[in-house]
Amino acid sequence: MSALAQGHAAPTVSPLEGDGARAGGDGAARDGASQAAQFTGPLLDAGWLFLLAGLALLIATVLIPAQRDVAKARHNLAQAAAIEDNRLERMRRYQEYLDALKRGDEATVRALAAVQLNQAPEGTALLTQTGELGTRSASVFPSLEPPPVEARAWRDNPSLLEKWATDDRTRLWLIAGGGFLVLIGLLPPARPRGA
Repeated sequence: MSALAQGHAAPTVSPLEGDGARAGGDGAARDGASQAAQFTGPLLDAGWLFLLAGLALLIATVLIPAQRDVAKARHNLAQAAAIEDNRLERMRRYQEYLDALKRGDEATVRALAAVQLNQAPEGTALLTQTGELGTRSASVFPSLEPPPVEARAWRDNPSLLEKWATDDRTRLWLIAGGGFLVLIGLLPPARPRGA
């Protein structure tokens, strides 16, 4: 039996109402999608830029003074190594001269006797320019000395950021500015009203 014969009326949906009901369901889905698109905002939040800039500033205020101290320490170490090499060369020269004296090296003994005792073997003459004898020392030690160590100057040509990061007063401002930028970057993004 049909539903009409039993006295029950079947709900009838007209073709226009059916399309409207389906369109209404699709319209609700479209409204939800448009609201979701409205809340997504830009692809990159500006807070990330503040956060990265603040972190870079804080890292610079920590690393730049440390790097400068390391460079100064390396410079001082190189200078100390050059002085040590000079002293070792000086000790080597004196040791060689002392060993030559202990061995009784003929050339060394003659040179020492000629300079210190003013005694030269027969048939030898002192070759000097006129007037040089009076100004020249008779000591053997100046000839044993190595050349002096050249002092290496610290090349200090800092950038503006390095000047700010190493100065005690401006460094505090850099730390405060970096912390402020990080704080701004960590704030949640703004939401439109009514959302």
